[in-house]
Amino acid sequence: MHARKKAILYYTDCMQRVMCLILLVLSLSCTRQERSRVAICAMFKNEAPWLKEWIDYHRIVLGIDHFYLYNNDSTDHYKEVLRSLIDEGFVELIDWSSSDPKHELSGAFMDAPWSGAQLGAYNDCLKNRALGKMTWVAMIDVDEFIVPTSGVDSFYELLRKAEKKNKATVCLSWRVFGTSNVEDLKQGELLTERLTWRSSDEYGWNRHVKSLHRPEYVSFALVHIAESLSPNFGSKTLSADDVRLHHYWTRTERFCSERRKQSKEIDPQFFDNLHKIEDKTILQYLPALKKQECHR
Repeated sequence: MHARKKAILYYTDCMQRVMCLILLVLSLSCTRQERSRVAICAMFKNEAPWLKEWIDYHRIVLGIDHFYLYNNDSTDHYKEVLRSLIDEGFVELIDWSSSDPKHELSGAFMDAPWSGAQLGAYNDCLKNRALGKMTWVAMIDVDEFIVPTSGVDSFYELLRKAEKKNKATVCLSWRVFGTSNVEDLKQGELLTERLTWRSSDEYGWNRHVKSLHRPEYVSFALVHIAESLSPNFGSKTLSADDVRLHHYWTRTERFCSERRKQSKEIDPQFFDNLHKIEDKTILQYLPALKKQECHR
């Protein structure tokens, strides 16, 4: 009789655990379904060493649903990095050469030779790929990370409020980081973990923004903002106290020297300006990212 009672108690305990697990899964599922569907659109060239961390952070931590990645004449091993993500359906890879006139659009802020192709990619994404599929599309680069200051749910709540207030575009302010005196990353090290020093909030570059757009209500997107919105729809710049865009423009010292043609020896004042504040905001998200990576 005693053994039977123990078996009943054990069975009851197991059933309670199973029910709690089911309720938790259903709760998480409902929460995710209530979120806006968010994609990222980016044009890249020879970014293979940096793609994985950038995608993993936004996919695993931030819960981004899809990536529209426009390859701009890369010659490195980007396909090898992206292959499994393409197969799983997270990444849509589009070849987008600057040498093809059909890929270029003219517009404001044409301050770089690739801007025409970038404008073409962004607007192709909005009107030919994300329209009717995604609620928001973030137009950012592979060296830019969306960082909510108070948890991921707060980011989606800000988007939900923007939708209710008929905002077609929300803008995120840059916070530009320096090299943190890191010469290079070792195998397995994260850029976002090693680079923790950035410019002050008042630094000139931090006046720049990048945007998330709602495809149905943006007629034309520029590199940083939207140029034309549907009637009765507006834009809003979100407070950097709530969410910001960490911009790792220099990356490591080696990268900055070789790719940006900049160094502390060439322009010490520039590098000093990028090392004014130690900012560890993003570190709160990295344990979840590392844990997920260990199980893959």
